Amino acid sequence: MELRAIWERYKNRGLVMFGCLALVLVPMIGYFSAQATQPKQVTFSMDGESKTVATKATTVEQFLTERNITVTEKDSLQPTPETKLKDGALITLYTTWSIPIQVDGQKKTIETLSRDVAGALKDGGIVLGEKDRVEPALTATLTKDSSISVKRIVEKMVKVDERVTFQEIRKNDPALEKGKSRVLQSGQEGKAIAHYKLIMEDGKEVSRDLVKRDVLVPKKDNVVAVGTAIPMLQKKGQPDRVLVASAAGPVSRGGKVFRPKKVLNGVTLTAYTPSGGGKHPSSPGYGRTSTGAKAKVGHTIAVDPNVIPYGWWVYIEGVGYRRAEDTGGAMKGGKIDVFVGTESEARNFGRKRNKTVYIIGPQKP
Repeated sequence: MELRAIWERYKNRGLVMFGCLALVLVPMIGYFSAQATQPKQVTFSMDGESKTVATKATTVEQFLTERNITVTEKDSLQPTPETKLKDGALITLYTTWSIPIQVDGQKKTIETLSRDVAGALKDGGIVLGEKDRVEPALTATLTKDSSISVKRIVEKMVKVDERVTFQEIRKNDPALEKGKSRVLQSGQEGKAIAHYKLIMEDGKEVSRDLVKRDVLVPKKDNVVAVGTAIPMLQKKGQPDRVLVASAAGPVSRGGKVFRPKKVLNGVTLTAYTPSGGGKHPSSPGYGRTSTGAKAKVGHTIAVDPNVIPYGWWVYIEGVGYRRAEDTGGAMKGGKIDVFVGTESEARNFGRKRNKTVYIIGPQKP
């Protein structure tokens, strides 16, 4: 009886309290439900590109799902998927890119979150040498379609045994008939060790620069004398001929250097005395030349003035310097008579053939 009385007493009070709570909670639930379904403004950045979007998602994960975006464990997402979204929230997502790379002769793929070349190489564990070449540059910004090339550059020194080839040097020789030649010095190859700096790119040589060359055996050039003398035929009945060369370079003879006007080859030498032609010592022309000069030993020669003008100096091979001051009936073309003091000297002189004569000019060197 007492329990029933108590129940009846408080039953009405409970109903009143429940009604009061209902009046408070129902509007609140409605308010928060309405707030939860209202779109929120969220800034979404994906791989560096940002935009503000409206969403009804309550978490980051729901936000990504409604946009069909799948996030892998290799990607970078901030904040975490379970984070509740609020109006004005910032979601940042960096997806992993697969960047192809050519390195060490192989094609590889780097999975990277980096957006520059240097970072991608680091993510791929690619260690660069000091001289390695990377394309594009380490500071270059990557795109999804980018690729990277690494060239391994190595410098090294090598030694190479070399044969040094000789050259042929041709020198004009006025003492040699035109069309003929003779070897003055035979050519000989030399030997050397060359030091080269090589640039290797991925194991292949791309450049070679000579640093120095050590000569072990010097080369000897092949030196050839080339004739320039032009044959000048003698008059009928004169079997001798003389080869006339044009002006040659400086010549050193008898301790003096001169530049001859011409060079005569194949000259025949004889000797004559003051009594040449049967002259007696008492004869007015004894010891005199055809030009009227006093013939002198070691000085005077008789020549063909058409070949060697009177008064000109010459150098005769094996004889020395002489001056053209005389002539004679036998002095034609390639013949010269050398004045001596006695008949005995003339006989001892005899006939000398194939001599070379350098025509100098009116002044003695």
